Amino acid sequence: MLLAILAVAALAWWLHREGLLLPNLIRLGGTAAAGLLAVRFLTSGRILMAALAAAIAFGWWVWNSNGSSGNRRLTSAARLLGVPEDAPAEVIWQAWRQKMASAHPDAGGSDDQAQALTAARDLLISAAEKRRDSRD
Repeated sequence: MLLAILAVAALAWWLHREGLLLPNLIRLGGTAAAGLLAVRFLTSGRILMAALAAAIAFGWWVWNSNGSSGNRRLTSAARLLGVPEDAPAEVIWQAWRQKMASAHPDAGGSDDQAQALTAARDLLISAAEKRRDSRD
């Protein structure tokens, strides 16, 4: 049991470090719950129920993975700022400044617009830094 807890903790740490834990939390949580139920049924000798729970776990994983949530968010952020998804950081910052000039509350925009633009900028900058780090 301790080994299983350590394995799950190590997996969660790795997913968090890679930035994959929070965007996939529902998919991972549902799959883990159904998978644990399948293991419980299997250890109690109920093979048919274990197979059903494993099928549910697989179905949950597939159902919730159609098009990565991260890719959709990245596409949406790029569209909001009017830049390509693989734009370098300088282009992202420049587009953010131009959009913020009219979206900022002091310029007649709203807090929601400014927050959405800033969140899009942060997401795209993070992706650009990951691409840059992976090339080095």
